[in-house]
Amino acid sequence: MKSNLIITALLFIVVVTAHGQDVNKCKPIAERILTAAQNHTPDGIDELLASDFHYNKIKQPTAAKVLKQIIAQMPAMTGWELAGTEQDSTGLTLHYIITKPDSTTSEATILFTADNLVLEANLLSSNVSLLKANPTAKVQPKVKTVRVPVHLHSGLPIVTVIIDGHPCNMFFDAGSPIVVLNSKHFDHNIEGQVMGSGGQGVVGTGSVSGVHHVKSMDMGGVTLNETDIMTSDLSNLETVGVAVHGILGQSYYKDFDVLFDFEAGEIVLLSPDTTYQWLLNEGYRCQTVKGVKKGHLLTFDCQVGGVPVVLAFDSGAQTNLLASDWPQLHPSTVKGLKKDHLTGYGDGRASITMGKTTLTLGNRTFKKQQTAFSDVSHLKESKGIDGLFGCEVLAKQKLLISYQRQELILID
Repeated sequence: MKSNLIITALLFIVVVTAHGQDVNKCKPIAERILTAAQNHTPDGIDELLASDFHYNKIKQPTAAKVLKQIIAQMPAMTGWELAGTEQDSTGLTLHYIITKPDSTTSEATILFTADNLVLEANLLSSNVSLLKANPTAKVQPKVKTVRVPVHLHSGLPIVTVIIDGHPCNMFFDAGSPIVVLNSKHFDHNIEGQVMGSGGQGVVGTGSVSGVHHVKSMDMGGVTLNETDIMTSDLSNLETVGVAVHGILGQSYYKDFDVLFDFEAGEIVLLSPDTTYQWLLNEGYRCQTVKGVKKGHLLTFDCQVGGVPVVLAFDSGAQTNLLASDWPQLHPSTVKGLKKDHLTGYGDGRASITMGKTTLTLGNRTFKKQQTAFSDVSHLKESKGIDGLFGCEVLAKQKLLISYQRQELILID
């Protein structure tokens, strides 16, 4: 097993000072940032920031990119409460108490300029220090369709990505919001580094070890140029028997519709405005299932053994995932229970229960779905998600995910 069952959420900190005046105007802005962090959706943040917004010694435009990375990677939070305000010569500070799914709390501060714009934002305490990060540029391909060969290792999808001229094995993981490189193969090679506690997953906590500057990264014409990518110890992913150079998360392909065809051994990236015509030209019969985006995850109303559930799609989930108490609450829906171990992000390892369930998605029913039962409280309490489905379904069904239209298409 691997951390594919994990929603990878790397933890970072932004240290801040600012100027502000009007609590009534600043409070909604601060809570827009907290809501973005809770949902892992950094879109629209730029308009809230002062022109001289900075993070430590990092200035614009890099500072805004760092903040948006942090928002996309925040660990689960169930809510927050304004604990107080502070006005001094430097401006207005709003102090918040953030509540986590395990009921522990942390502090957050948002500081404002005299124009009620955010100058700095301290979202969560951590022993993390980021000294420098370089701007990121993304280049989209002009082609409308990109076919990417996919190889399955222990049932998990691995694609080849050319990084600085070298072919690298990357997990194609829709459960991760970002790209992360394996520090076993990529050391930080720019001035400054990230250190400290990093990823929080179903099992264990990972360690962020640095930032690696990539000159070019290419997957079938989808490219990133002059990009800083964070590194983490992903050694446990290599239990599948192949070198794993990193995780390819949504940030890399979020502008495309993604078709998974494990039987044909390929993933097809489609420009969303061409998808329906492409499917028609291919002669496919399709059923569309509408979803709801919660953070970076796309969720769907499903049934497990006839019991309604909300499940998120995760192409990095080797088995389906439900709460650890599911077999006790719904014993008739599970067969073949047995004890196993789940190896997670970082050094985590936990005893879990495995079993087989029947999953209904749209009008399709998938029997004998291998399912892990583990702690999903970070999904349930923050996003109302009961679990995950991924490679167990992909092994039996060709399907397309559209993050822009928030839908899944089952394809015959």
